[in-house]
Amino acid sequence: MQEEDMTSDEGVLHPRDAPTDSPYTALETIVRGVEALRIPADTEWPTARLYLTDNDRQWKFSAVLVPIVARREPTILLTKRSSGLSEYSSHVSFPGGRPTESDASIGATALRESFEEIGLDPAAVRVIGSLPIHKTRKRNHAIFPVVGIVPEAAAWAAAPAEVEEIFEFPFAALLNPDLPRQYADGERAGGWYWADQPQDIWGVTAFILKSLAGLALDAAR
Repeated sequence: MQEEDMTSDEGVLHPRDAPTDSPYTALETIVRGVEALRIPADTEWPTARLYLTDNDRQWKFSAVLVPIVARREPTILLTKRSSGLSEYSSHVSFPGGRPTESDASIGATALRESFEEIGLDPAAVRVIGSLPIHKTRKRNHAIFPVVGIVPEAAAWAAAPAEVEEIFEFPFAALLNPDLPRQYADGERAGGWYWADQPQDIWGVTAFILKSLAGLALDAAR
């Protein structure tokens, strides 16, 4: 079977322009890895809730978008949440949130929230699929990280009520296995964080980044 040509005009991948051993090659690997997980972004919410085996808890479901910008040296869009928010204020996070009745699927939630928070046009995103659901037991959050490829020409802008800053996390840092670490003590003990970064990337966001990196690093072993 012929491998799919991943070059397109819709702001996805242009591997012909990239060197063989590059972050772009790793990005292709991640795309295939997410697809292999078989958690489609169009999974409807009633079905998505069945991914949890411990449904005895009162889980608060949400979906976030993991937006990978298809530059020659790819990046991942992250936000610093507004200091005025009631939950996770000033934290570094992916755009996302809780589903509404109008959201038919986990992907629909991730795209809608991304448009509301950072003005990212849903039509510009090539949605690949979701990483495995992530649970935060302290607050009973169950999060679907929906991975999408964003064209370099796409526009985004922070909605001040929700987002203080948007920045791009370099793909090269994602692929450095020495950077994701765990806090040994203190209030954050056991939590993951990304070392040597100008932003404070830790907790759920760091764990999702680690999961994403694992798809590429495991394939390289």
